[in-house]
Amino acid sequence: MINIFKNLSLILLVVTCFYLGLWQLDRAEEKLAIQTDFQSQINEKPVNINFLSAEPARYKKIFAEGSFIEPYFLLDNIVYNRKAGYYVISPFLVDEKILLVNRGWVDNYSRQKYPVIDTPKEDMIINGYIKYPMKLLELTSENISLKEPYVIQNININQISDIIKKEIFPFIVNISESNNFSYKHIPEKNEKSHLKHYMYAGQWFLFTIIGIFFLIILNRKSNGKN
Repeated sequence: MINIFKNLSLILLVVTCFYLGLWQLDRAEEKLAIQTDFQSQINEKPVNINFLSAEPARYKKIFAEGSFIEPYFLLDNIVYNRKAGYYVISPFLVDEKILLVNRGWVDNYSRQKYPVIDTPKEDMIINGYIKYPMKLLELTSENISLKEPYVIQNININQISDIIKKEIFPFIVNISESNNFSYKHIPEKNEKSHLKHYMYAGQWFLFTIIGIFFLIILNRKSNGKN
């Protein structure tokens, strides 16, 4: 009975380590694809948002004419230089359709006092590059706070559309730091970011091999083959 329990425990450990190794390989491929998209778009000229394809590439440079509207949203849990803060996500009205614009990073100061965010009123042209919302760590059960300023754990296009009551583009735009009304720009860190996932995958596969080795030793002993 004890040997059966040990075998099941080792088998579970081996399967878990193998799964985690495969997951790290998938993450590496995702990061490599992101890096490839970034490098392919970095030297391209900005395109008018009205002439984009239905699903434009990540990091494609665009420009748009319109105006910022309220309410704005604070994307939580963004750490910069070891300080917690928010990304300021402001709706930008373009021909009756909303473009969600990441205006940059601000310090969160404290949980009792939110940063003061200025929403410009005049029409303007903004430029930046396209990104698609990614699932971030959620520290609360609710993705979005119930009152302004709206603090969000993740950018959920449908939820924000329900609040603004307008159609929203299926992507966000990281505004260029040269634009007025932008906040702290955090540079993209795509170069070689996939390598660490290959390293983690190798570690998990090594643990898998070690687990199989101990499984073989355990069963040899139980069969009296010392």
